[in-house]
Amino acid sequence: MTRASGTYYLLARVTSGETDGGSMVNTSSSEPTPTDPVDPPPTAIAQVNPVQLPEWLRSSQTEHQPTGWDRVRFFSARHNGALLLGLGLVLALLMVVGGVVLVGRVADGVRTSASASPTPSSTPPVSRVGEPRDLFAGSPAASFAPAEEAVRMPAAKGTGPFTATQVRAALESVRKALIESRVDISMFSGDPAPFLALLAPDARERLRGDFTNGSFLRYATRMASPSEWEFGVRADGRVSYRATRQNGIRLLEVSTEFVWAYPFDVDLRAPAGATVVALRDQVVWQVPHPDDVPASARGLWITSAAAVTWNADCDQLREGWVQEQFWVADVHGDRIPAGDPGTIFDIDAPAPTTTRC
Repeated sequence: MTRASGTYYLLARVTSGETDGGSMVNTSSSEPTPTDPVDPPPTAIAQVNPVQLPEWLRSSQTEHQPTGWDRVRFFSARHNGALLLGLGLVLALLMVVGGVVLVGRVADGVRTSASASPTPSSTPPVSRVGEPRDLFAGSPAASFAPAEEAVRMPAAKGTGPFTATQVRAALESVRKALIESRVDISMFSGDPAPFLALLAPDARERLRGDFTNGSFLRYATRMASPSEWEFGVRADGRVSYRATRQNGIRLLEVSTEFVWAYPFDVDLRAPAGATVVALRDQVVWQVPHPDDVPASARGLWITSAAAVTWNADCDQLREGWVQEQFWVADVHGDRIPAGDPGTIFDIDAPAPTTTRC
C-alpha cells in the first residue's frame, strides 16, 4: 500500500527482497515439511487486479431474511395447529350426536387423510436417481477429507512485526473465508454477504462487483442447479504464511492452495468420477499491520487468485455457476465427459494451466 494524498493502495504482488523478520515461512498441508510459497500458475479463468483502498467507505449491515423454506415451515406449523383443533371439535361433536359407529367412520377418514399427505423429510437423499451411494467412490477425491476438516491452518507463531495473537487471528479469518466462499450454502445459492462480511471494509466493496459480473469464480463457488448438487464437499490443500513489506506497509501474507471436490447426482450408470466437479484454486490473502493503515483498510484482503476446473459445464461456468458436465449413456458410454483429470486432484503436482472451457 502506498500513502498518496490521503488514499491507500494495496498491490496484487509483493516485490522480492522486501521482507521483515528474515525468511520465516510457516506452512500447513498434508505434508508437514515447510515449503516456500509458490507463485500461482497462469489461470484459465481470471486473475485479480490490483486492489485500491478508498479513504473511507460505509458498509450497511446485512439482515438475515427468512428463506422460502422458513416461510413454508412457519405457515405449515400455524396451519396444522388450526386444522388439528378444528378436527378435534368436529370429532367431539360427532361422538355426542352420532354414536360409536359414526365416530369410528370419522376416525377412519382422518387416518386415511393423514396417510395421504405425509410430512416431507428435510434430509436430502444421497442420490435422487437411485439408492443411496457414495458419489466420490472410484474418483481421485475418494480419499479427501470433508472440506471443513481439510481447511487446516498452520501453528500461529510471531512473525516479523506480527505477534502470535495477530497471526492466529489472521489465519482464523482466512479459514472462515475459505469455508464461506467454497463450502457454505449461502454462497452456493448466490448470497455473498456472509463471505464479504469477513473482509476489510474497503476490500469487501472492491470485491462486491465481482458478484455482478461473474468474475468471482477464482475465489468463490456458486451452484447452477440446487436440485442436482449434493451436500458433502471434500477438499485437500495447504497453507503457508510470512511477514512482508510493500511500500512501507507491513503485511502478513497467507498463501492457500486447495482442490475442492463437489458431488453431483448423475445417472447410476455413469462411470466413477462423473459425479464429481473439481475446482483447484490458489489465493493470496494479506492482512496489513493495523498501525500502518486506516480503520477501513484493516482486516483481510484478497490480493491475487486463480482457479481451474475439471468436469464442469462450460456454458454455466462462463456465467460463474458450477454444474457437472452432463453424462449421456449413448454418447459417453464408460467415459467421463471431461476426460482425464490430469494433475488437478494432486495437490503435490503443478496445477493445470488450462482447462477444456
